[in-house]
Amino acid sequence: MNTPFFLLFFLSVTALVPLLIDYYVYRNWRRYVQHRVQARREPTLQWTLPLYRVTLVLMPLVAPLYFALSNWYDVEPKLLRWAIMSAWGVYYAPKGLIAIGLGVKDSIRGVQWLFAWFQERLGAEEPVGAGNAAAERSQPLDLSDMRGHTRRDFLRDVGWGAASVPFVVVGYSLFRTLYDFQVRRVDVPIQGLPRALEGLTIAQLSDLHAGSFFSERPMHDVARLVQDLQPDLITLTGDYVNRDAAELDRIAPALQQLSAELGVYGCLGNHDHYANVADVEARVRAQTSIDLLVNTHRTLEIDGAQLHLMGTDNTGFNQQFGDLHAATDGMATSAHGDDVQVLLAHVPTFWDERVRPDFPAIDLMLCGHTHGGQVGLEVGPVQWGLARIAYDRWAGCYREPTTGHPTRSEQFLYVNRGVGTVGPPLRMGIRPEVTLLTLHRA
Repeated sequence: MNTPFFLLFFLSVTALVPLLIDYYVYRNWRRYVQHRVQARREPTLQWTLPLYRVTLVLMPLVAPLYFALSNWYDVEPKLLRWAIMSAWGVYYAPKGLIAIGLGVKDSIRGVQWLFAWFQERLGAEEPVGAGNAAAERSQPLDLSDMRGHTRRDFLRDVGWGAASVPFVVVGYSLFRTLYDFQVRRVDVPIQGLPRALEGLTIAQLSDLHAGSFFSERPMHDVARLVQDLQPDLITLTGDYVNRDAAELDRIAPALQQLSAELGVYGCLGNHDHYANVADVEARVRAQTSIDLLVNTHRTLEIDGAQLHLMGTDNTGFNQQFGDLHAATDGMATSAHGDDVQVLLAHVPTFWDERVRPDFPAIDLMLCGHTHGGQVGLEVGPVQWGLARIAYDRWAGCYREPTTGHPTRSEQFLYVNRGVGTVGPPLRMGIRPEVTLLTLHRA
């Protein structure tokens, strides 16, 4: 598929699908307004219809035209991009939820219509001369009495009143949940963990996406959260920017505040390659305290024990830059398994595709990339995000049995939900995450 055709297809779908959803909601709203005006003489609602018709036509065109006619990925002007994506999120996300509710209602009405149609057909087939009793039985059920009418009016009012709830939810998610950073504490039980590493803490950040921040403040809040945790080690697993290395200037002052006794380390992500990756790497090294591990490793000596920390370049999302053989080259591992290996790699699929089949000695891989989908539901045992559609390992901690290691029986993966956003500046049910992992002896 060539690029112009793909772009035309993308823009057409971007405009058409929201338009169809919005038109379906509009028709139901128009029916409701006409009923209210006729039954209760409320002409004020009539003014909502021409206004709705204007937004119905204009809103599907705003974002596609903006993406088609501007360098939307540029670092400036952030305000215009933020305003357009926010308007789209607030306008269309609730419409999708409302359309689902209206679809259920119309499905029920369709079943009722079919029932009435069959009832009429059966009534028409009654033999002539069957008498008044048969004629009465053939009449469809009449629900148009005053009490039923009032009940239906009440349900209509309640239904459209409830339709405002998605707008409140999306608005709250846009302006509150977006920067409602959550600290998640995770215990990692490693078999044969050296006693010197018992209780070692690793803070993880991922997917900062500097271009998604409108100011420096959110990243400063994140840095304070991390420093308050007092971790032994700090890691960052890629995607420092969206599309331009210059975006890093917005978060570099906060990243400079990060410090830990064993150091601050990071790897690269796919968005860092969408920008000039050499420029991103140079800026990270020059402007922050992060030691970037690009297909290389560091061995940390801790009270006689060794912690091998590896980092790969990105592999995944149509990129193949990671090289685990290069990352482990020259690494002096213990023949008795009394050391620990931790890998920083951006995309979770790397764990199943490369790590588990060929590197059973890697105890823990830290990654991000999925953002948890940014939209989902995480309440008690109910854990679901949009990222789950595309990724089996979409958020949280995973453990699988391993073979070929002298002392270990399991390998661990942790998928961070990210700090920033891509696409609409929106998080619903999936809060941005700061992770604190603690190593324990299993």
